Amino acid sequence: MLEMKYKKTPDLNKLRPVLFWDTDISKIDWAKQKNAIIKRVFERGNIEEKQLISEFYSVENSN
Repeated sequence: MLEMKYKKTPDLNKLRPVLFWDTDISKIDWAKQKNAIIKRVFERGNIEEKQLISEFYSVENSN
């Protein structure tokens, strides 16, 4: 069985909480809610936030 070798959450200091105004950002299941998170960040995030999410999920998918 492959062990997951990526962070469970992206660096929350680099994501504006306003992106997730409707939820407690500390309670997000980053794996389960992946599609919604990517959509939200790419609709409302700035360049740095989009880059952060792209890097976070590309590391996850490289396993």
